[in-house]
Amino acid sequence: MSRRHGPLGPNGEWKTGQRVPATGVYTDQYGVTTFHEAGATFPPCIDRKGEAAYRTLSQARTA
Repeated sequence: MSRRHGPLGPNGEWKTGQRVPATGVYTDQYGVTTFHEAGATFPPCIDRKGEAAYRTLSQARTA
């Protein structure tokens, strides 16, 4: 069975429910910027019930 570990959103964006690929600051299509740690799961949109957020990495965290 083949598993896809890449972004599932449009234009290479990461979709709600996917694992966070790298620790850093992500911005969704609504302009909301949030911090996520690698290995966690992207949470749903709190104020947009039933909608998926598509996130792109804005700033990677460096050691």
